[in-house]
Amino acid sequence: MTINVESIEQRKREIIRRYGEWTAHNIHLGGDVYTIDRRIVGDEIKLRRIVQVVADLSGRPLEQLRILDLACLEGLYAVELARHGARVVAIEGREANIEKARFAKEVLGLGNLELIRDDVRHLSRQQHGQFDVVLCLGILYHLDVPEVFTFLERIAEVCQRFAVIDTHVSLHDRECHVYRENKYWGASYPEHRADVTPEEKAKALWASLDNTKSFWLTRPSLYNGLLHVGFTSVYECHTPAEPVKPYDRTTLVAMKGRLVTLASSPLINAVPDTGWPERHTKTVHPNQRSFGAWSPGRFKEMFKRFVSRP
Repeated sequence: MTINVESIEQRKREIIRRYGEWTAHNIHLGGDVYTIDRRIVGDEIKLRRIVQVVADLSGRPLEQLRILDLACLEGLYAVELARHGARVVAIEGREANIEKARFAKEVLGLGNLELIRDDVRHLSRQQHGQFDVVLCLGILYHLDVPEVFTFLERIAEVCQRFAVIDTHVSLHDRECHVYRENKYWGASYPEHRADVTPEEKAKALWASLDNTKSFWLTRPSLYNGLLHVGFTSVYECHTPAEPVKPYDRTTLVAMKGRLVTLASSPLINAVPDTGWPERHTKTVHPNQRSFGAWSPGRFKEMFKRFVSRP
């Protein structure tokens, strides 16, 4: 495809003049033209992880999938999957972000990418339909209660196969909130000062749309929340690697499957899966314990190896 570099650069400058520089999503538009610059900015590492996970787990070619990207920011993940042929719907609440995504869509001629400016909290099956894959990347930890719980419900409502959730988790169980008779633990963190104007909130591109604080679920509570809304199994992604990923952030895949009835151990079928306890004792193999690693037999074995060296 031949691209008019000068025309694209001119349109890019106009976008920057109106909405500011791209903050994270460095999209290759052809030739030497990128939305940010010809260099690796950072989200490309996560992009490799997310696209590989979707390709590996979907069980079908990407062009046969309908994918939803929630809070798509500047559109990198939605654009990439659309370039692979998937039918993608991307929802984003901020005008600046959606216009940057729209610019990339138009330059690349992605007719299979639908961009919607809306609050992701309005997600519903009736309005948006159902999707093979739902991407919830970097938005869950920007929501407060009870929206964080209703949002998980709506993800499950529109998801047919699996959801990929990349989010921070709270390392502290300072607060407990009850939703639909289930307890969830975590901690609240600030999003905006209480005295900021709506205009100032709109310009804070990496914060919530309007809530002044957010509630981060702990790992056990997030796992349990996914179970409660109807996902049948949850997995954590370790490869492709993100070596610089913060310890309190994770990539999870929540599968929308069918509950299996066991034949060889039928008694367990009557025992409900109550999920993860908020705090539980972590056990290790005896060889990993201090005493197990340095028991007399172990010490004797190591001593024999030492004295037998030439």
